[in-house]
Amino acid sequence: MAVEIKGLDSLMAKLNAMGGNVIDALGEAVATTGIVAQADARAFVAVDTGALKASISSDIDFTATSVEAKVFTNSPYALYQEMGTVKMAAHPYMMPALNDNKSTFEYLAKRELNKAIRKAAK
Repeated sequence: MAVEIKGLDSLMAKLNAMGGNVIDALGEAVATTGIVAQADARAFVAVDTGALKASISSDIDFTATSVEAKVFTNSPYALYQEMGTVKMAAHPYMMPALNDNKSTFEYLAKRELNKAIRKAAK
């Protein structure tokens, strides 16, 4: 899932002109949300041996213009658990973790941007 914030280019220009950094502020929100989503995915996953649960990881990628968090697994049967098969019902864990954390990201992004604006305005 990708989240796009409308008007971010204008906000970035204004905040950067004031001495703040939008990418750093949003990076905190993205990184924290990724960690929370990883924990939620691990909590939601069906556990038999625990291998799938242990394989759920997160990673964050910063560039000059964007920040991206990924929650993923390299388990060969992860997709079958998430989506199900003709012989097995789905046991979703990634999508529920994603859906549960949309508001987490929105809250953290607003909080971190407000902090950056206050800091830059001093």
